[in-house]
Amino acid sequence: MKLIHRTILFAGCSAMALGAAATSAAAQTAEGAADAGNEIVVTANKREQNLSEVGSSVSAVSGEALKLQQISSVADLAKITPGLTFAPTPNATPVYTIRGVGFYDSSLASYPDVAVYLDQFPLALPVMSSQTGFDLQRVEVLKGPQGTLFGNNATGGAINFVANAPTKDMSGGANLSYGRFNAVDFNAYVSGPLSDTLRARLAVKKAYADPWQKSYTRDDRNGKTDVMAGRFILEFEPSSDFKASINLNGWRDQSEPQAPQKIAYVPQNDVSGTPAGAPAGSGPVPYPQATYPNSPLNARSADWTAGQYSPSQDNRFKQALGRFDYTFGSITLTSLTGYSDMKFQNTTEGGGTALVDLDLRSDGGKIKSFTQELRLANDPKSQLRWVLGANYENTKVDETTWLAYKDTSSTYVNGIVTSTYVTHQKMKNYAAFGNLEYDVMDNLTLKAGIRRTQAKRRATAFNGDLAEFPIPASDTTFGGTPGVSLTNFFNAVYDSLQELYGGAGYNIPTIAPGGSIILDTRGLVLGDPASNDPVNPDTFLTADIVRTNIKENSTSWMLGWDFKPVDGLLLYSNVSKGYKAGSFPHLSGAIFDAYAPVKQESILAYEAGFKAQLMGNAISINGAAFYYDYKNKQTRAKFVDPIFGALDKLLNVPKSRIKGAEIEVSGRPVEGLTISASATYLDAKVKRYVGAVDSVLVSGIRVPVNASFAGVDLPFSPEWQYSIRADYQFPVSSSVDAFFGVGANGQSKSVSALVVPGSTTFGADSDLYKIKAYTLVNGNIGVKSADGTWTASVWGKNIFNKYYWSNATQAYDTFVRYTGRPAEYGVSLGFNF
Repeated sequence: MKLIHRTILFAGCSAMALGAAATSAAAQTAEGAADAGNEIVVTANKREQNLSEVGSSVSAVSGEALKLQQISSVADLAKITPGLTFAPTPNATPVYTIRGVGFYDSSLASYPDVAVYLDQFPLALPVMSSQTGFDLQRVEVLKGPQGTLFGNNATGGAINFVANAPTKDMSGGANLSYGRFNAVDFNAYVSGPLSDTLRARLAVKKAYADPWQKSYTRDDRNGKTDVMAGRFILEFEPSSDFKASINLNGWRDQSEPQAPQKIAYVPQNDVSGTPAGAPAGSGPVPYPQATYPNSPLNARSADWTAGQYSPSQDNRFKQALGRFDYTFGSITLTSLTGYSDMKFQNTTEGGGTALVDLDLRSDGGKIKSFTQELRLANDPKSQLRWVLGANYENTKVDETTWLAYKDTSSTYVNGIVTSTYVTHQKMKNYAAFGNLEYDVMDNLTLKAGIRRTQAKRRATAFNGDLAEFPIPASDTTFGGTPGVSLTNFFNAVYDSLQELYGGAGYNIPTIAPGGSIILDTRGLVLGDPASNDPVNPDTFLTADIVRTNIKENSTSWMLGWDFKPVDGLLLYSNVSKGYKAGSFPHLSGAIFDAYAPVKQESILAYEAGFKAQLMGNAISINGAAFYYDYKNKQTRAKFVDPIFGALDKLLNVPKSRIKGAEIEVSGRPVEGLTISASATYLDAKVKRYVGAVDSVLVSGIRVPVNASFAGVDLPFSPEWQYSIRADYQFPVSSSVDAFFGVGANGQSKSVSALVVPGSTTFGADSDLYKIKAYTLVNGNIGVKSADGTWTASVWGKNIFNKYYWSNATQAYDTFVRYTGRPAEYGVSLGFNF
C-alpha cells in the first residue's frame, strides 16, 4: 500500500508539472534570469547549461548579485535561498540543511548532508568552506539527492562555488567596503594573458571588524573579524583539444567565535547537598549558575569566560587543485585532482556565562584530504549524451579537545573539573558512476544515472587526562579543594561499580596515568552478571579504542524525463535514491556505547517541476513539488551516560518523511527594473524513533527514560522560507547610472533539535528549542559609471535590527541561543579596468 500511495503521489506531481499550474519551487536566479542574453549558466550536470534547461531544482546567484547584496559566506547565502538553512555549532563548525536534510554534528570529521564544491572539486568537510566565498562568478545550490554525479554524501544537495576564471584580456579591479563596527572589507584581482596559451588570475581578500558582541555583566567585547584569503588560477590552453588549469587557494581566519546567549537554567544534577571536596557535614554551598542572570534579548548581548580562555581561533586552510580536459574526436577526458590541508584551532564559549561551564579551552585539529576524479563525456550536443567516471577520496582528521566545566553541577557532585578527548579518523571512498540523457524526440529527453560507492572509515578515540592539558591551579571544586583528575575520579567510580559490571568478585583494572577512562561494556548486562557474555578484563579499559572499519556499500540512482511542449516551457519529473556514509563522533563519553558510529542514511526522492520563460523571456516562473522517504537520518542527540546523565551521541532516526513545494518568479516589467520572489514550503517529520528524554537513578547509575518522537518536526526545517527583491537602475547622465535595491527574506518558526512538543527533555522545556519566525530587510543605493569602471554605494543588512537566532541548544546546565547579527550598514567603492 505504501508503494501504491507513493506512486500515486509521484504521478500526481507529474500531472502538476504537465499542467504547468503547480505552485512549487525551483531555481532562484538572483539576477538576470528573465533576460535571455544574461541567463545564468550552471554546471549542475557537470557540463555548462542554461539554468532554464536543467530538469532539476537549482538555485543560482550571480557574482554581481553576491557583491550587490554583501554575500560572502554560506551563512549569508542561506538568507536569500529558500530551502537552505545555516546553523552554527558550539565548536564553530557550520551545519548546512537543504529541504530539511542536514546532519547536525560539530565534529571536524563529520561529512555533511549538503556537499560543498569549489569548481567541482569537493571541500570534503563543512569547516573547509567558511571562507571560500570571494571573487566568484556564481554560486549554485543543487537541491535534492545528488549522489549520481556528486557523490554519496549529498543526500540533501550540493553547493558549488564557481570562481572567476582568468580572462583573455588584461583586466583588474578592487572593492573597498567600510561599515558598522569599523568593518573593513577589501577585495582585489588582476587577470589576463601571460602568453598566447597561458592565462592567470590573482584574487585577494582582507576583512577586519571590531567585536560586535557586548558582555551584559562587565565591560568586555567579543566577535571581532580578522580574515585574509587568496586565490591564484593558472590556465594553459595550447590547442582547442586540450586545456589545463591549476588553482591554488587558501585562507586564514583569526576571528573570535560567537558566544551564545544564556536564556535558561536547566540543572543536570542536584546541588542541594554537600559539594564534592567539601569537609563532611559542611553543608551545601551557593551554586552560582542558579542565580546567574539570563541574557537580555537583543542581538549583541552575551557572556563568556574572560581572560586566557576567551573565544579565539586560528584556522588555516590551503588547497591545490589541478584539472585537465583533453578532447579526442567527440570524447572529452576530464581529470580533477585535489589536495586540501587545514589546521584548526579555537577556544569557544559553551554555556553562555562568564563561568567555566562546558567551555572548550582548546579545540584543535588537522585535516588532510586527497581527491581524484576521472570522467569521460561525449559531445553535449549529441542525441545520446553520456558521462562515465570514477572517484577516489582519502581524508584524515585528527581532533583534540580540552573541555573545562568547573562551574557546572557535575563538578558540584563529582569534583572533576576538566577532561580531554581525542579522535583520529581515516575515511576512504571509492566510486564509479554513469549518467545518460537521450533525446527520444526534439522535445522529450529521458535521463538515468547510477553510482556505486564503497565507503570505509576507521577511528580511534581517547578520553582521559593528558600531560599537555593539566588542571589549572584556579580550577577548584565548590569545596575549595583542587579539582579531581578524571583518572582518579573514574578509578573510584569503577571500584564502587565493578560488581554491577562484572559480577561478584570482579575487579575492573585500575586506570594507569595517561590511560583512557572509557569503559568497554560490550557483552555485559548491568545488574544481571549471570547473563553476561565472557569478557576479557584486558579489554575493559584501553588507552585507545580502535574500531573495526566501517565498510558500507551503496548504489545511488536517478531516473527522469524532461519535456518541452512549447518553446519556453520545460516540464520534468525525477525519482532518485541517495546515500550518506556512516560516521564516528568526537565527544566526551565514559562508556564504549557513546562512541558507536551511526550507519549510512538514505533518501528516496520524488520530484516534479516546471520552468517557464514568458513574454519573450521577460518573465521566468519555476516550480517543483517533492516527496522524500528518509531512512536512518543521522543526528547528534542526547543519550544517558550511566555516570553523567545527558550527554551527546550520534544516533539514527529510523524513518522520516519530507514533502514540500517551491516556487520562484522573476521578471523585468520595465527597462532597468528587476523583481524576483521565491518561497519554499516544507512538511518534514519523524515517522518512527524512540529516544531518551530524561534519566533516573537505579543502583547508583543513571538509566534512560525513553519516549516516542513520532510526528515531531525535523530540525532546521521551517514550514515556510521566502525571499523577495527589487532592483532598479536608471541613467542620470550620459556617463553615470543610479541604482537602488531592496529585499526581504525570512522563515516561519522551526526547531533546532528533535523534541516532543509540550514536553521537557532533560530539564529543558520544548519551547526553548524553538527558532522564532523572522523577516530581514536589506537594501542598497548608489551610482556607477555607465561603462562599469567604477561604483559607489551605501548598503544595509538587517536594516530594522531584527532580533533572531539560528540555533538553540542545551549546554549542560544552561540553555543557549546563537543569535543573528544586528543591523549593519556601510559604504562601498569599487573600480575595474
